[in-house]
Amino acid sequence: MNVKAIIPNSLTMGNLLGGSYVCWVAAADGNLTDGVVAAVWLAAMIFDLLDGLVARKLGVDGPLGLQLDSLADIVSGGIAPAFVAYRLLIDDAYVFSGFLELTQLVRVFPWAIAIAAAYRLARYNVSVSESSDGKYFEGLPAPASGIFWMGMIIWVGGNKTLLETQAMFVVAGLGLIFLPIFMILKRKFFSLKEWGKDAQLDKKRKVFVALSILVAASVFIAWNNVFAAAPLCVLLYSCFAFFLAPK
Repeated sequence: MNVKAIIPNSLTMGNLLGGSYVCWVAAADGNLTDGVVAAVWLAAMIFDLLDGLVARKLGVDGPLGLQLDSLADIVSGGIAPAFVAYRLLIDDAYVFSGFLELTQLVRVFPWAIAIAAAYRLARYNVSVSESSDGKYFEGLPAPASGIFWMGMIIWVGGNKTLLETQAMFVVAGLGLIFLPIFMILKRKFFSLKEWGKDAQLDKKRKVFVALSILVAASVFIAWNNVFAAAPLCVLLYSCFAFFLAPK
């Protein structure tokens, strides 16, 4: 057994455990907006970001790590967002329960997140094993769904103006409908990693980063809540990468 492999695999397990904790809180009717859930979820995403980097630096990246990473991402980027979205929709403690006044069918939408994430990650594993230059992914990466709903549970907390509440409804609805679709598409979404290898791609990334900063500044000025930028930036990236995908 390669002892070095324990380090990145431990980070991957941290991602899995963090996502599992989010599922547990949502299923147990816990308080999603107390800050602990978001902090644990954010830590899981940071672990997900670091495990592959650490594995490559230690020279222990391989097929086992790839499979473990995808299994962990299904939980933190697929099942956990589905649990959270469902809880926000059905629990009267959250303003999103107002969606149920429109149609009971909305309750089905969160589970499309889990299905799309599983399909997306399975396809990613196959495409990586065949060929990949690291610059583009087929479809929206599953962890983006985790970032979206992590931002939503922070945004939900506290008092909101009518305009902000309406904005939350619209953003949540767009996320429920379009993020699963973006995940299963075969359109190429540019990666935010591997800077410096493609000048044209770096220009797109810089524009996206600049727009994201503008979004964060705008929501902070409008609502004094920078966390609302997380789901907005995920939607921004999704649309930006979709329309600028190479033909």
